[in-house]
Amino acid sequence: MIDRHVADLRFGSAPLPAAAIGYYPAGDAQAIMLPTIASPALRPVPGVQYTGSYAPGERFVVRVPTAWNGSLIVAGTPGTRCEFTSDLIWGEFALARGYAYAASNKGLVQSATIDPAADVVDRRTAYPVPFPAGGLLDLGLTMRLGLLSPERVPIDRWNADYAELVTFARDLLARERRPPAHVYAVGASNGGAQVRTLLERQPELVDGGVDWAAVYWTPERNVLDDLPVFLREMPAYAASGFRDTAAVERLVAHGFPPDVVQADPAHPSLYAEFYSNAPPFYADLTLFAYALLIDPLADAWFDLPPCSTDPQAGPHRPADCRGRGLALPANRASYVPSPAARAAIASFAHTGAIGKPLISIAGTLDAFITPERNALAYARAVERAGCSELHELFLVAGGTHVDTFAAFGYGIQAQAPFAWAAFERLVDVVERGAKGGGGRVRTVSEPAQIA
Repeated sequence: MIDRHVADLRFGSAPLPAAAIGYYPAGDAQAIMLPTIASPALRPVPGVQYTGSYAPGERFVVRVPTAWNGSLIVAGTPGTRCEFTSDLIWGEFALARGYAYAASNKGLVQSATIDPAADVVDRRTAYPVPFPAGGLLDLGLTMRLGLLSPERVPIDRWNADYAELVTFARDLLARERRPPAHVYAVGASNGGAQVRTLLERQPELVDGGVDWAAVYWTPERNVLDDLPVFLREMPAYAASGFRDTAAVERLVAHGFPPDVVQADPAHPSLYAEFYSNAPPFYADLTLFAYALLIDPLADAWFDLPPCSTDPQAGPHRPADCRGRGLALPANRASYVPSPAARAAIASFAHTGAIGKPLISIAGTLDAFITPERNALAYARAVERAGCSELHELFLVAGGTHVDTFAAFGYGIQAQAPFAWAAFERLVDVVERGAKGGGGRVRTVSEPAQIA
């Protein structure tokens, strides 16, 4: 373990490791934070930064301000990104309020790599880019996510690592300073799913949690069921110039929010941002990677060259690809989880049986991890488990899965300030005796409405 006394723990001042292949400490943090959102940490925050590893493949960061308030925030990590990913969305907020802050890489050695198809050694785990956005298709590039390569890291392991991180950070503080008075779990997307699992399985480790756009895993229905529906509709919908209202109606019936279209050729459709317009092509790549991670019957292989540009296809429809299994766009669109996949999901499925207060937020315009199939479905699971008194959900009007998409228009507003307000609400409940939970679900348009 390395500990450094630094004059300022804030992002851009605290020392970060250099970027390397598959490892982007600063880039991962910047990728999910809208630059126009001001940091809550307005002044330098001196303190100590600890980095290192407590298990094979695992990396952590712990930051402790000199003016520590005595409590700890532990962030789950979104996507397949590294331990510094939540520095801007959670770390700055924590430091500004005097909290110690901890995060890890979930045991994923790499976040992602982009490689020429001809250089890929294992063609079973690399996603051949089928869309022209960013020039990746024309260059014949592939993407490999760290959950599959250099080795598979199952979701059970992510959840175990999160519990280990909480315990490690608590013990570190007890040894170096004093035991933390309160410990809070926070996380977005996959990180939010980690928070839910911790509050269900090991609630004694923390005092409460905030999940933001969290994935809801259940064997009966999950993102591996929902994303293929989206992938099936999108080619024809894109070919219509995003005017086919029947396609939108079918997706809405399946639980997706309505699309938002605008007169901007570079950003014509919010659906398109999650499909073909914005690398890393969230819906398509996620289905590819998570089906291969979870489903023992899923496979993929691409031939060389893997995909060919079709000038007639336009910018928002997949190219013709060669290979087998999930390497082909049509097979991703027709994918159905096998019984073996559903059995695997059962090992890390959410139950809703939380043991500590949990505040959830989700964006009404999230067409990736949709609120209907994730946030609202989880709220119903909490109710079935008899734990509604510990839970409340705030739906952010105009929020979507990726705050940086607000730069594209669509009337999107960033959710980070809402997540921070949700945390303040959690502290009021845990430490100040405010009445919380009750299973309430509210739609809010301003952070101040989270109260």
